[in-house]
Order: sequence, then C-alpha cells, then structure tokens
Amino acid sequence: MTESYPSFTPFLLANPLLRNAPNLFIERICRHAMATMHRRHRPVFERVAEQEAFALLISPTDLDLQFYLKIDADHPELRPARHTEEETVAAQISGPLPALLELLQGTSDGDALFFSRTLQIEGRTELVIALRNALDGESIDLRSAVSESFGVMGPAAKIALGLAEKVYRQLQHDMNRTADALTSPSAKRLLGLEKRTAEHAITLAGIDKTIQRRKRHSRPAPSGAAKDDFAMPTNL
Repeated sequence: MTESYPSFTPFLLANPLLRNAPNLFIERICRHAMATMHRRHRPVFERVAEQEAFALLISPTDLDLQFYLKIDADHPELRPARHTEEETVAAQISGPLPALLELLQGTSDGDALFFSRTLQIEGRTELVIALRNALDGESIDLRSAVSESFGVMGPAAKIALGLAEKVYRQLQHDMNRTADALTSPSAKRLLGLEKRTAEHAITLAGIDKTIQRRKRHSRPAPSGAAKDDFAMPTNL
C-alpha cells in the first residue's frame, strides 16, 4: 500500500514566509526549475502534449499557494497561479505537497494515490492520467532542477536543500507523533462507538425476528365455510 501523506506536514510552517515572500522570487524559481526539467526531459512533454497543450492547477492542501502548470511540448510553464485561472485550466489536482512532488517526479504509485483519495482530480481526468503515465518511472530530479535555478549559487543551494530535507523529515516525524497523540483518544472513542453500534444492530435484528415470528404464530386460523341454516341435513 502507498505511504499515507497527511496534510499536517511541515510545509504548513512555511506558509507565513510564503505569504510575505516576493512573488517575483517564487516565479523565478518556478520558471528556472521548469526550464531545467524541460531541457532534461523534453520527450515527456512531447508525449503528454502530443494531441494538445493544456494547463493544470496544482493545489497543495498544506500550502497557501497554488501553481499553474502548462504542459506544452515547446513552451511549458510553471508559476504561482492567479485567482482568475481556475476557469481556464483543464483540470485541478489537490493533495498534500509531498504526494504531489512524488507524482511529478514519477517516483510514486499514481494509481494508489488517486484511488486512496490522497490526491483528488477535478476536470478532465484523462489528461491527468496521460501526465501520470508519462511521468511514471521517469525519475525527475526536482532538487537538481531547483538548485540549478540559483545559477552560480547552485552548489550552495543544493547543500542547503539537502539540509532542509533532513530538517523536514525530523519535523514530519515530530508532527506525526503530535497528530497521533491528539487523534488517538478520538479514534479509540470512535472505534468503541462503532463496536457498540454493531452490537445494537445485531440486537435489533434479533428483536425484529422475534416480533415477526410471534406475529406469524398469533394469526387466527382460517375459518371454514359459513354455515347455511337452510341446508338439508346430511344424515337423512
């Protein structure tokens, strides 16, 4: 079974920074990362956009930021989405950012992510499936694509990203423990309620059978033919 990706992730802690970060800075990173991916994996874009170019809205559930992703063989685009673009995209993919990143890198089981509702699609599902099929097994390195977007500072950015990943994993571990501690009592109560509800359902079913059985036994026997006072005696 595919690993679970809750929306309670360390990316939630980055939201205050993202809300105050210059939009041009985020756009530059996205633009250069997409240019690097297009240069390294151009056949992927050509296969997906063979019939038509289209745009997707990527909506991380743990980030106060949406991304506009245009799949085009020659001019792909990735940038922060604008509010008016929800009506112009072909489909929208929503889910925790770690799951979305693994899907885009082709390192996860896309079918399992969609069937488990970890990722949700709205719009033209066939285009998202075509993208998923093209990405499966492609092993796109987003870390390198992002670090190269910093130009001469790329090596330093790659080291910083590696350290950030270690901090992220530790934070995710701590947040998972916190979530378990907060939700465990409620989960136990819900499990107890489900058990008692099942027991009550069995009891009610038994009572209903008993009532139906007693109704069948208490029905009066069907009466015979009505007596005719003018009928001839049978013993004459």
